[in-house]
Amino acid sequence: MFTEKLTAAVVNALSLKFPDMPIRPAASAKEISTDVEAIEYRLLSAQMTRERSDRFVQSYAYEMVWSTTKDIRAGLPDELFEALETVDVEGTPYRAAELRWESREDGLPRMMVYYTARTSKASPPVVVMQHLDSSSALKTAT
Repeated sequence: MFTEKLTAAVVNALSLKFPDMPIRPAASAKEISTDVEAIEYRLLSAQMTRERSDRFVQSYAYEMVWSTTKDIRAGLPDELFEALETVDVEGTPYRAAELRWESREDGLPRMMVYYTARTSKASPPVVVMQHLDSSSALKTAT
């Protein structure tokens, strides 16, 4: 469920920064549509690591691909850094642990973004003793 919320926050951040640009999920790693200028995104990995019994670190890696190699603005990496550095998930800001602008093997530029979230599992409620019956617990020695 958090993965869907984080992905929606990433898409929202891109939509706010690039209001006239189509933002769409990539069909697959190899099938980026290069006919129209757009940003295509996909979740590359999601991982949960236990820190201790009730605390976890969740890591998410996203790929944002600029769908064409022509007319790439010089400031595009900075604009993407600005848009994706911090995203808002239901009122809580999540800052990217790493942002990396690079070129894919097919020549398309991409932004790699890594987010980390710490979570804790709610402990089950502890049942406390409500009443102590002391009449049979104590016996006097005679």
